[in-house]
Amino acid sequence: MENLEKWNELCFILSESIPSNASEQVFELKVIQAFEKLGWSHFKREISVRENIQLGASNRIMPDIIIKSGETNLFVIEVKNPSADLKNPSYQNQLSSYMRMLRLNFGILIGNEIKIFVDGSLVGSNQSELLERISFKKDNPQGLNFINLFQKDTFSNENIENYIQKKIETIKENQIIKNLKNEIIKTEYSEYLKTELKNKLLIEHSESVVEKVLEDFKIKVYDSTQTEIQRTIYAQSPQNDTENHNGTLQELELEKIYRKVPVWFNKPNQKNSQILINYMKLREQKTPVTFFELQKSCERIKNFSSGYQGMKTISERNNAKVFDEVGKIISLWEPGKSFVEKEYKRYLRRNKG
Repeated sequence: MENLEKWNELCFILSESIPSNASEQVFELKVIQAFEKLGWSHFKREISVRENIQLGASNRIMPDIIIKSGETNLFVIEVKNPSADLKNPSYQNQLSSYMRMLRLNFGILIGNEIKIFVDGSLVGSNQSELLERISFKKDNPQGLNFINLFQKDTFSNENIENYIQKKIETIKENQIIKNLKNEIIKTEYSEYLKTELKNKLLIEHSESVVEKVLEDFKIKVYDSTQTEIQRTIYAQSPQNDTENHNGTLQELELEKIYRKVPVWFNKPNQKNSQILINYMKLREQKTPVTFFELQKSCERIKNFSSGYQGMKTISERNNAKVFDEVGKIISLWEPGKSFVEKEYKRYLRRNKG
């Protein structure tokens, strides 16, 4: 528990004892004091402060703090006022510059928390990568690990390399997870899931029965925030009714789509019907469809602008959100896209010839 007590003492030095109006220079002295507690000596120049380093014929750098062993630079520390926002990219860029010029694989940014960065080349990046954020909380397990890594008595290149490698593996794994989530968001997995369910049902039932069952269902895949594709729900498509439904704004908007879009395609003389049908016809000819192209195709529709506006926004009084518009490019709103496409195909079959 000795090292945990050291961490708690660092919390006191670098956080609890710091006045709210402390300058960066005062805080820098506190950082020096903290690393002296970890066994590094300012007197013996193991803690080198604002060392003026010549690089080449004309370049000089002056990092806040370098921790050294003899003439060997071990790691560099950039100090920022505790009131500063460490998310400021210029702070990371400054630290990265020192790391690169001093040929160090990692560096530490200290302000209202501790951030440990690794050289980007180790993770296939052009800039340094954040390995870990450590908040100044007593008995913090991350703080205990920080003491074990950076106190002089236990500091070793092997321990640091093992630490960096484990963190890099975590970073790469998180990137794979992120990429897979994006793939799920961008891919039509709903059709795949529907096919899988259909195949399962076909084991015990005829194809005609299964298709009649599934035509009244819709697969929706959301993430945990209910905003994009991720969590899978197999839910029956709502019928045309006027029930009040509880749920997210998106779910309520989908209820409108399920009620109104079939009506629009059944009554093509309505304003909203004409706007949607004109868009779908343009979409068949070319994609993407621009606002100006839709506007021109709807020039005979009275109050086109207000009607269209109500079809691309989510609100209690809108018609139903079927459109998204980005940079004057119109697309079908993703959550309701497949349902609108399905109803349009039915409309085309009814009006064939």
